[in-house]
Amino acid sequence: MIDTHCHLLDSSFDKDRQEVIERAFDKGISCIIEISEEPSLWQNSLKLCRDYQTYKIFCAIGVHPNHADKYVDPSSLVEDKLVVGIGECGLDYYRKYVDSKTQMDVFERQLEIAEKYKKPVVVHCRKAEKDVYEILCRQQNVKGVIHCFSSTLEFAEKFLQIGFYIGIDAPVTYPNAGELREVVRKIPLERILIETDSPYLPPQQYRGKRNEPSYAEFVAEEIARLKKISVETVIEVTDINAEKLFKVGE
Repeated sequence: MIDTHCHLLDSSFDKDRQEVIERAFDKGISCIIEISEEPSLWQNSLKLCRDYQTYKIFCAIGVHPNHADKYVDPSSLVEDKLVVGIGECGLDYYRKYVDSKTQMDVFERQLEIAEKYKKPVVVHCRKAEKDVYEILCRQQNVKGVIHCFSSTLEFAEKFLQIGFYIGIDAPVTYPNAGELREVVRKIPLERILIETDSPYLPPQQYRGKRNEPSYAEFVAEEIARLKKISVETVIEVTDINAEKLFKVGE
């Protein structure tokens, strides 16, 4: 099973990072994509990938919308074979730490880099679906994933129509996630990626505690329950999806 989105460099893993990684792979994780969302983390993310390459860890590098005012062009690093995507980039109108104009400008710059280097994008979209969709429509040659999808079925279908995958995380296990569960029921499994967003958003069984990649199994189990198929099928298909998008199976 591939965890396509986590943050292993988060300080909450400082005391037991190696144990967390070993536990993940012992429990069936076959590949992890570390998301490096601000320039100060990029080199450390690459070092993490190199240090644990026997475990098959790759990274995406970019600038999160909450850090858009600190934008640095990542072009000098994106050709590294361990960099499999651009991001996490996008728009966040929920917190809006940075004004929307700056966020949009930085998002568009990163999409241009993704197009130039033929890398997929990991898109953060919170309370900004309309603008994210319109910007992505202007970049038809760029594909990727809408990370931790939290919107309506209508928007899920719009993003699918322009070639994007939908990232599903542990909030699908939360009692109040009826709308998200309906999205999972309706969209094709062939367009879903499994994410943990560790250490954030733990599954219901671990609410209030730190999330980690080994908990991806709970996301897979809930998808299987909603679609009335086997967990094995969910893992097989979503792994193929991840390998196709991020080229991590080569």
